[in-house]
Amino acid sequence: MSYGTLNHEQARFFRDQGYYKLLGVFDNHQTKALRTFIHEEVGKPNEVIVQKERSEKLYGLYDRDPALIRRAIGNQALVGALVSLLGPNVVFVKNRHNHATINGRRNTPIEGLHRDVLQPSRGLITALIYLQEATVENGATRIVPGSHNFPYVGVPQAAGGGTWMADHAEYAGLMDQVVPVPASEGDVLLFNGTLFHGIGHNKSERTRMSIALGFRSVDELDAQPDESRQVLVAGEYIYRGND
Repeated sequence: MSYGTLNHEQARFFRDQGYYKLLGVFDNHQTKALRTFIHEEVGKPNEVIVQKERSEKLYGLYDRDPALIRRAIGNQALVGALVSLLGPNVVFVKNRHNHATINGRRNTPIEGLHRDVLQPSRGLITALIYLQEATVENGATRIVPGSHNFPYVGVPQAAGGGTWMADHAEYAGLMDQVVPVPASEGDVLLFNGTLFHGIGHNKSERTRMSIALGFRSVDELDAQPDESRQVLVAGEYIYRGND
């Protein structure tokens, strides 16, 4: 395997199972810089942070420090893997994910299993960058392998986003097929946006921090890409419409 590029079998695993874990993508210096940035942003007065019990989510990372996040989304190993899965023209999307999660210590409740987007044709890949080690004890991400192949159900939620697995009786017989995905600091978990997943229960005395970023192929039927909501990370914008 050449650096930063998935081979045929690795790409096939992603397409069959809906996820793939990249090892050691970010070094300790890079993860420390990202953790410091997040702690500084969370500590700002009047900051808008979504709180879930003892977890916190900080949104809009790219616009808070474009240079830092550009270095993250331009990581050679990450981009190489994305190109293997999405093709040569890839964008980072600012209006899906683009946030950090601090999974609070002890008693943080388990998050419901959900999809990040509703429609399979959307083609979103979520990249979770682990800024601290993720274990079963401290609430490692939980997934249902292959669930990106489950049929579409549900309607858009009022605030946007995907759909919750527990809301649909069609999935009831598969709720107990969830598996945790432990990861080391600097690893990246890639998964299909329609794969059901959720944060685990943090039973430890330590917090766990990660960043969620979204990527997709360039939309070849969009003649006027909205660059206020996306950043090109590989290749170029192409238009293949037959107006």
